[in-house]
Order: sequence, then C-alpha cells, then structure tokens
Amino acid sequence: MTKNPLKKRRALSPAITMLIILGISVLAGVAVFQNFQSQSSVASARGAITVENMVLIKNPSGELWLSATIKNSGNKQIDSTVVNLQVDTDSGTPGIQPFSANPNPAALNPGQTASVFVRVDDSGGTPITSLDVGESVPVEIRGTTPDGSVVTTPTSVMTSLA
Repeated sequence: MTKNPLKKRRALSPAITMLIILGISVLAGVAVFQNFQSQSSVASARGAITVENMVLIKNPSGELWLSATIKNSGNKQIDSTVVNLQVDTDSGTPGIQPFSANPNPAALNPGQTASVFVRVDDSGGTPITSLDVGESVPVEIRGTTPDGSVVTTPTSVMTSLA
C-alpha cells in the first residue's frame, strides 16, 4: 500500500496564520493611508500671490513710476504674472484699458518673489501724468498656474511724490 504524500503535510499553526493575516492587513492599511495622503496634498495645492511692496511715485516732471514686489505665497507654481494698474491707457477705447507690467521672473515657485520697476505709459508710449499725489489707484495682480487656473489679488496703491 502506497502512502499519499499529501497526507504527510501539516497545516500552518493558527498562531502563524494569524501573524500572516495581521501583517497583510497592516501593509494594506499603510498603502491606503499613503494613497489618501497623496490625494489630499494634491487637493490642497493652491496658488496665492501676496504683495510684498508696492509704490506709485510721481517725479518732479510729472511722470509716474510703478515699483512692485510680489510673492508666490501658495504651494503651487505660477507660470506667468502680471500687475495691472487700473489707469486708462487708451481714452479712445471704451472702458478702462489698464496699464500692465510683467514682474521678473514671470514664473514663480512657491515662496519665490518677483519685482517690476517701470514708467507708467499710455498705449502710445507717452508717460501718464494725470494722477495727483495722494490719489489711490486700484491694482490687480494676476497669475496663471500650469493647470490654467488664474490667481487674482486685488489691492490699491497711493500716488506719492518722489
């Protein structure tokens, strides 16, 4: 009579089986936790721009100069930035045609700053001199992120004498 080789095998002890199941459960739990953590960090990514410094200076000849420093205070890269000073640069076109200045560098990583110092000109390149000292001018800072979303920070700046 031949003996069945499968009958010689013994089952795993219940303690070892429990340890294997417990180990698999812990690994699965860690994998699920890491997946949720990575998903939540992507969901909380946001773009934000803050104004570090902004002045609008009127020099003795009446020309206006804009100096602005902005910072990416979010946790998302910003590909392009623009500072829009709400003064009419083209009186022949209906509505306000804002003066736009591009800070350097245009692309900002989180925590990085950009600056611009430029003379405020109309659409023909002539200096704008119509603002009085002490006059407040609305400003809009815009940034575009790699996914196409737009970050907007409204503020204002007061004209001061150089």
